[in-house]
Amino acid sequence: MDTTLTYFRKSAFSRDALVYSGDLDSQPAEGTLPFPIYYLDIGTRHINLCRNATQVTSPLLTGKQHGILGRTATIRGDIISSAHRNGVFSNAWTFVYMAEEFKWSISRWSTRWTLVDGRGNNVAVFERASFRASKIGTLNISAGLSEHLVWLVVLTCELVHRTVKASERAAAGGP
Repeated sequence: MDTTLTYFRKSAFSRDALVYSGDLDSQPAEGTLPFPIYYLDIGTRHINLCRNATQVTSPLLTGKQHGILGRTATIRGDIISSAHRNGVFSNAWTFVYMAEEFKWSISRWSTRWTLVDGRGNNVAVFERASFRASKIGTLNISAGLSEHLVWLVVLTCELVHRTVKASERAAAGGP
């Protein structure tokens, strides 16, 4: 059975995100069920994937962007991987897991992003929320993936999200 995860901003002025199991329309109140299953600690050049906000010092995975434009990233934790943007004007990212390449396909005209494996099979689909104050979007991950690959999907999805947001800000003339 597929896994559905919903991303929410931690708060209105925070970069950090909370990831909940299931397809939720609104963020649960703090301290109520369901509790977030992942916490994304997001800095200017890093993303830490944690089990919860109290484990920021021992994340499951850490993605660090490199270079002036942040076009490459190293991912470390229980696994080691790398990721890179697919082109100069592309928001899409590619990463490697167990010698297999995975690619996020991003459409400029849609709020849907698709992750495909090296054989062209859909692995995950992210549907970005529009006009929502706190909801970022919903990620559907195919059944049968290892826990480590799910972690990579969750982390790289946020990497793509921040790249798309940066491109939108740049197109609008923002910082």
